[in-house]
Amino acid sequence: MGEKVTHKMVSHIEGTIAADWQNLAYHLPLNDKGMIGVKNEIDNIEHSDRGSLVGQCKNMLIAWLKNDEQATVTKLVKALRDMGKNRSATEIEAMREVQEDPVTVESNSSTVAEPKINMNRRVEDAELSKIAGKISIHWRRFASEQLNISQTEISNAAQKMLPDMNTYNAAIDVFHLWKNRQGDKATVKKLWDLLENGRQGGYLSLDIYEHAFDVKK
Repeated sequence: MGEKVTHKMVSHIEGTIAADWQNLAYHLPLNDKGMIGVKNEIDNIEHSDRGSLVGQCKNMLIAWLKNDEQATVTKLVKALRDMGKNRSATEIEAMREVQEDPVTVESNSSTVAEPKINMNRRVEDAELSKIAGKISIHWRRFASEQLNISQTEISNAAQKMLPDMNTYNAAIDVFHLWKNRQGDKATVKKLWDLLENGRQGGYLSLDIYEHAFDVKK
């Protein structure tokens, strides 16, 4: 019963106990830094994706899978039962019988091969749109650390998430700010390097590259 957690299991948790995701974060636990460490990470997730319990729940589970090398169905089921979510635990156990690829969290140490496209051309709006749709809760950090967007501009962009707290609206806004300021320097290569910085920083994943630039593992 030590199988890896699958996408279907994550989706099931999102749909059934999203409102109680913070409790689940403590029971897993989300990280190995004690109660304070878990609370800090919960605060970060909550701040980055306000208003969407499903999104917060998913991001918490992905963070757990990344933080815990021993994250398994066994641990997930035990946490659910400890919370009194016996029905959900039983349903997750039943999913172990279904053949499905586990959720994978990429290592940050390896270098990603550049895509077989013109890296010196200006990045296209369609590519920015794809990245904005995948960067999710990490748009604030990426905007500040990599795109050099000011805190005032980030706050203005955050207003565009209203009323449904859609992070895409804010993310695409800061990407357009960056592209307009960079002009002809807003190349695929430049953005690629910035995304790689974020991946090496531990908060972006390879699927952003694959989704935007059609990179194959």
